[in-house]
Amino acid sequence: MLTKWGMRVRPLEWAVLAVLGACAPQGGAPAHPSGAAIPGSSAAPVDVAAAEPAVPARGAASGPQSPRGMLTPARARAYMVELINRDRATMGLPPVALDDGAPTRAGQSHADDMATHGYLGHWGTDGSVPEERFTAAGGTDMVLENASCFTDEQARKLDRAPLIDPKNIEKAEDMFFHETPPHDGHRKNILKAWHKTVGIGIAQPVATPTEIPVPCIAQEFVDPYGTYLPAPRSARAGAMLHVGGTIASPATFAGVGLARVDAPRPLPVSELNRRRSYPVPAPYQMYWPAGFQTPIPVKVDGSKFAIDVPLSDAGKPGLYELSVWATLPGSADFVMVSLRAIQVRP
Repeated sequence: MLTKWGMRVRPLEWAVLAVLGACAPQGGAPAHPSGAAIPGSSAAPVDVAAAEPAVPARGAASGPQSPRGMLTPARARAYMVELINRDRATMGLPPVALDDGAPTRAGQSHADDMATHGYLGHWGTDGSVPEERFTAAGGTDMVLENASCFTDEQARKLDRAPLIDPKNIEKAEDMFFHETPPHDGHRKNILKAWHKTVGIGIAQPVATPTEIPVPCIAQEFVDPYGTYLPAPRSARAGAMLHVGGTIASPATFAGVGLARVDAPRPLPVSELNRRRSYPVPAPYQMYWPAGFQTPIPVKVDGSKFAIDVPLSDAGKPGLYELSVWATLPGSADFVMVSLRAIQVRP
């Protein structure tokens, strides 16, 4: 219990998601297009931390000074990125830049949803998942999400102009970064060497006479390594999909994948609080360049690629996920660099 303005008030309960879905789909990265296994293909992408020295003791790494006073949402986002880059620097990794576009829009919608309904997870109350929200916000790259919020399942009104205590931003990043194996999905996400940008969603309930609010936060790490032809938001099962784009150095195009999950449906908050991890769906079909084992070869011309593929997992409707895969320096596995969601009807 805390004392404020002569009254006894309590801070909102704070919890952090235990495990984050890895960048590889369920079961790891796809096998090499020749049909042979590639090194590490049965596991998640290379764990950057595994080959580095132990994490310095808390407070040992130099970093940004804690701001004085309360923060606007814009300043809180910028401060969180400073803390992320401080933590990446402890492993010799390059900084990520704040992206106020699609990643922040997607993160903000999810943070709003969590704070409004009092849950923590990667699914939304509408059944949406991170890449679906990112696609809806206009994103075309790969996104991986870290999230923190309270889990009391109480409905609250959001403060549309909140002032945020910097200590709460520090606490969220500290909990993410100082996780210990095997429950260290957030930490691994922060330390993925190939991340280039991040969006930050921050939502805080209105203060009440009996409650000091804390923010709910969504970090949306994004890997922009190419430009891609538009994909439809919806289509019919069996429709042909034209896929193409250009992959930028240092990435090299590898393949195109299609995954399918059941169509999203609204979920009760109690169920959302039970879902503690989100595995990116594994493709039911991969397509490779000519010369490899593939049902349809991808046409590759330098950094450009193109293919027409059927949107059909045995003709079933659902949420289809179109992925583009590449090789990146430092990873033994293929890495998703684009993941977009398409609603497929019967």
